[in-house]
Amino acid sequence: MTKYRDFESQDLVYKLLPGEERVRVARGDVSLHCSRLRSVADTAKGTVVLLHGVASNGSRWEEFVETTDLRQDWDIIRMDLRGHAASVCRQKTRLEDWSDDLNAVLDAFGVERAVVIGHSLGAQVAMHYTAHNSERVRALGLLDPLIEEALTQKALDKRKLMPVVRVVESVTRRLNRLGFIRRLAPQDLRAMDARARDKIEKGGKELEEFIEEYSSTKADLQYIHLATYSRDLLEVARPSPAPELLSVPTLVIGSSSGTFTDDVAMAEWVAKLPNARMRTVTCAHWPMTECPAEVSKVISDWVAEEVLS
Repeated sequence: MTKYRDFESQDLVYKLLPGEERVRVARGDVSLHCSRLRSVADTAKGTVVLLHGVASNGSRWEEFVETTDLRQDWDIIRMDLRGHAASVCRQKTRLEDWSDDLNAVLDAFGVERAVVIGHSLGAQVAMHYTAHNSERVRALGLLDPLIEEALTQKALDKRKLMPVVRVVESVTRRLNRLGFIRRLAPQDLRAMDARARDKIEKGGKELEEFIEEYSSTKADLQYIHLATYSRDLLEVARPSPAPELLSVPTLVIGSSSGTFTDDVAMAEWVAKLPNARMRTVTCAHWPMTECPAEVSKVISDWVAEEVLS
């Protein structure tokens, strides 16, 4: 682990909160970009790791880290997953790679067990990691995970496109190796969320525009390379782990409007987990954008009632 100084991807790093430390964790040819905010208390009750979704980065969690009650007693780590923003990687990345990266990050910070929380792709990574490294997971938080049994018809229709996505990834990686690589724009998700909430509050057509924008491949590709974006979609579409493999205390936060998942079907899946609870929040698929205060309270209450009990 090295403190951040000057890297080629410097213009893609997310901004830090006061007291937050930026670090790099070396993983072969990849330098993982992450940060840690130490607890206000002298002795932390543990560590929480936050994982972002498709075409996203560690800035997804800035507002949560700044406002959550957890920061009083917990160290909080957020990161850019390999291939995203400042964790630059030109190679194909799978759930197994992201899981190995998470192990490396925990090792670098000297963390034996952590509460792992992820949204969308981050939830898939968190599930896969837990299924194979349960001894290192104190508890698991899943924000609108794309569970096979709970997918809506819209999500199932998108899955039918995965063979095309696989071809797109292959062709794009060949072009990248020839030197055709775009320069990405920095992505500040907190600023994007502020604009999005204006549309959400107005409702109607404005709300529809928000959902369209946050679901838009064209919009996403300003901030992520096409090959990485394609791989994100392919990894999200992989089968979910068997419920019995997710034996740690688990919180599932479902979406009420059913853009990609159905909350009733999700509840049926959650009931199969050995030690889980589910809460449904009022949103389409982006809970940290649409209802951040509600999500923050649900997570804090769960940690107090289930993780620390």
